[in-house]
Formats: sequence, structure tokens, C-alpha cells
Amino acid sequence: MHISNLSTGDYLRGVKPDPARRAPRKRDAEATAASIVEAARLLFGQLGYDGVGTREIAQRAGVNVSLINRYFGSKAGLFAAAIPPTMTLGELIEGELTTFGERASALLLAKTPPEGYDPMLALLRSASSPDAAPALRQAVQAQVIEPLAARLPGPDRQERAQLIANQMSGLMLWRNVLMARPENGRDDDRLKLRLARVLQSLATPSTI
Repeated sequence: MHISNLSTGDYLRGVKPDPARRAPRKRDAEATAASIVEAARLLFGQLGYDGVGTREIAQRAGVNVSLINRYFGSKAGLFAAAIPPTMTLGELIEGELTTFGERASALLLAKTPPEGYDPMLALLRSASSPDAAPALRQAVQAQVIEPLAARLPGPDRQERAQLIANQMSGLMLWRNVLMARPENGRDDDRLKLRLARVLQSLATPSTI
């Protein structure tokens, strides 16, 4: 008989243990940490590193703020765990290089900003923070510039990969942070075509 939730008197009287009175199950640390990271991504993406505190993140995750320090050491540690790992170009790098410019321009010039967490917006909104910038620079170099440069043909691959990243981040800043979007849809169509040509000329210069 499990008697951890019974008094000695209860046990002697033959009272059966009530499952509802048993000690609560141990907190699932992995699930808790994941919920904190998810909340951090959303808030850092919306407000940037300097625009949100650990209390807001803990409240969003539904946990005690002390757990952030327990699992991640600090706000900077949480940022490093949540944002830099998502800094990749994903399918843009994995797809056919001959259509890179077209695919990239279509993604960047989507009619509406992406909902939820967007790694590029998190980068742009946190890049000016001295606490966040070092981790972001390292992640972009290792997870964006290097993999892209490895796929590019021809000379000056590092420089071309950096220019591609600069073009993409600059446009995202202009449209989705500063919210400078043309009202005329045809302007977007022309911009998409020109941007595709610029990016493709950097990706495969011999084909342009």
C-alpha cells in the first residue's frame, strides 16, 4: 500500500490512500523549457531583445520567471537558445540554384507579412542590441553566409553570399519593420522581377 499521503492514524484505521492526494508529478523540465523558448521567440520577434523582459516571457509561457534563470542562466542565454538556431535560409538554399532569385523575391515580397515568429524580423529587431548582436552575427555567418557560399558557383562566393544576405535583410527591414509597402500592386510586381534578377545575378553570375 502506498501510504505517503496518509497519516499514521489513517493507516492504522485501514483508510485507503486517495490518488488525488498523492504528491504532484515531477515537472517535465523539457516541456517547460520548450514553452519558454516558444514564448521568447514570439516576443523577441515582435519587440526585439531590448523591448521585452524575462517577466513578460515567463508570463507568456505560463511559468515562474525564476525558471528562465534555472534553465537558461539569463535573458541573454535564453535569447541565444531561442533565436540564433533559427537563422537559416532553409529551402532557399536546398532548392534549385537556377531559380534562387525568383524564389527568394517571391518570399520576400509576399503580399502580407508572415504571421507568428519570423527569424528575419527577430534578427532585424534585435541587431542593434549589444547583448544580442554577437550571437546574431555568429549565427548569420555560420548558418546563412557559409552554407549559401558553399552552394554558389564561381569566384568571390563569400562576398556574393554576404551581398545576397544584405539585399534580403535590407528589404525585410524596409517592408516589414518600417512598413514601407507600395499601395499599387503593380509596383510590387515590378520590384519582384528586378529583385529576382539582382539576386540571381549574385547567385549565378554566369547565367545573367
